[in-house]
Amino acid sequence: MVRSGPAQQRARIVLAARQQAVNGYASVHIRSVADSAGVSPTALYQHFSSKDDLLVYCLHSWLDDFKAATTPTPSRPADPYRRLQLVVDALTERMSSTPRFADTVARAYLHAVGSAARGATLVRETLIAIFVEAVGDPNSPDHEHLRHVAALVADVWITNILAIAQNRTTPEELQNRLSWTISAIRSNSARQSRPTNVLRQRIRTS
Repeated sequence: MVRSGPAQQRARIVLAARQQAVNGYASVHIRSVADSAGVSPTALYQHFSSKDDLLVYCLHSWLDDFKAATTPTPSRPADPYRRLQLVVDALTERMSSTPRFADTVARAYLHAVGSAARGATLVRETLIAIFVEAVGDPNSPDHEHLRHVAALVADVWITNILAIAQNRTTPEELQNRLSWTISAIRSNSARQSRPTNVLRQRIRTS
């Protein structure tokens, strides 16, 4: 076994699980993940209570990598909604390029309970942070409104990734759906300070 601190152990476990998750949910085995990470299964369970708990944190790790690779540039569009659309498209394209991984982590996220649910909350907050960074300045007077926009788009995105992985929709269809969502939010924002519950329900059921 490899000797290291808890943070290093945890990172190695997540990395090993991510490597197995690209082959699908059934390919992720706690014992083989532990072996690849250089820890015992008992040590793995000190960090993650279940396979789904581990897979939710694999999604969080993946989002962290995406966030680090997509830092804002001076040449990005001035329109915040256009910036949001570009980030959504990039996120969708990257996740859909590994459909088995997408299916594995999205399924774990959407069915998260117990400690995995705490990880799912962290995943959602990270996804919202990615979208907030795309649309605006945290010091802007509109920041709270932009966070509501980011949260709405995050919920639509994450609930549709599983559909892509299971071939119930395509990346292009999701991008079109999210483009409509963003356009609807833009129009709605001209009339009120944040998306309404009616709009949220319409988007989720479209």
